Amino acid sequence: MIKLKEILIGTVLLLSKPAVGEIPLLEQFKQNGYIEICGHKQTTQTFANLYAKFDKFIDFLQANPSWAHKLYSAKERFIRSPGRNLYATNFFGLYNESAQGTASQIAFYYAKHFHAFICARYPELNHIPEIGTFLEACHEIEQPYGSVFAQTAAELKLDHIFKDNSGQAPILLKLVKYLPTYAPSRPHYDGSAFSLFIDSTNPQALLLAPYKSTYTVQDFAAATRQLYAGENQDTVLLIPGTLLSEFTINPTPHIVVASSQTRYATIAFAMRPNYVSSHNKFADLPIFKSVE
Repeated sequence: MIKLKEILIGTVLLLSKPAVGEIPLLEQFKQNGYIEICGHKQTTQTFANLYAKFDKFIDFLQANPSWAHKLYSAKERFIRSPGRNLYATNFFGLYNESAQGTASQIAFYYAKHFHAFICARYPELNHIPEIGTFLEACHEIEQPYGSVFAQTAAELKLDHIFKDNSGQAPILLKLVKYLPTYAPSRPHYDGSAFSLFIDSTNPQALLLAPYKSTYTVQDFAAATRQLYAGENQDTVLLIPGTLLSEFTINPTPHIVVASSQTRYATIAFAMRPNYVSSHNKFADLPIFKSVE
């Protein structure tokens, strides 16, 4: 099974070559919808600290709407800047759905160019401890994973898709807080080249399915982790998104199901610099009934 032999934080990551009888990477995507990557993942305590900073960040913005508005203004100004084109998306900053019906989540989309834009154009935001400390924590989490995406693309002979960014994938880091009322109606495809599920306080809530022409709810299941098992999972999952369809690589649909508990997760999206979506039609996805 293809895997990363090591994930050593702050060092170069090595993607192992397939041995005789092992399944090529593209075939693993077709069969399972994901690959499992093992190594010395950042510690559980590191993510616990990140989520604590996330909560302080959320609480501060909810208590200080003028600062929340300034952060929103920074996002709106950034998406009109050249830096936005490296990510080819408008998803940056805070999205709070906590008062919008059943799909209750609070998410923050971090990008290092957005962070640098804030420091340069809105330094007063970065000087607020609850904001500046949180952004720095996101930066520290994001740093090791560019090599994972670059080497995955190289294994698939797609490394040219990141050339506009010095061979490294532009990373959009998503932190999400799922509230107890979170109850999604159906799975979705990610608008990314690759998505890396780095951490979750409830990994079994993530259900995936390999791409096929039609789906039922029963097609979706939690990933079978073969490389490491136990209470402290030391593996991460990588799936293809919708931005690789021109290379006949289909996206993996997935859903985080309801559980009536507050949960957190961290996902890294590999984006494509200056990419214009072709608006491909993918297979329809089934409706999930919420289960408390």
